Amino acid sequence: MELSKEIGQAVATGRVAVGTAKSMKALKRGEAKLVITSSNCPTNVTADIEHYSKLAGIPVHLFAGDSGELGLACGKPFTVSVVTVMDPGNSSILSAVDRK
Repeated sequence: MELSKEIGQAVATGRVAVGTAKSMKALKRGEAKLVITSSNCPTNVTADIEHYSKLAGIPVHLFAGDSGELGLACGKPFTVSVVTVMDPGNSSILSAVDRK
């Protein structure tokens, strides 16, 4: 199971917050089930994400690619540093990340 395909499927069929600001809001509201950060996500953003995720007990996964590759996985024509999955839809992204 390729993580990029699962991310794309979650974006297409589920509820996903793309971007740092929307992801932080979802985390603070307790709506997030999984947070994915790019390999080149700024350290201050990563620290904030990890802090709030730890408080809420939400898993954080480090995407192997950079923000450009994460953006492509989401089907977006721009870079994406953070993606938060609130509803996986028809994807199996939650189990795909748990295995890693």
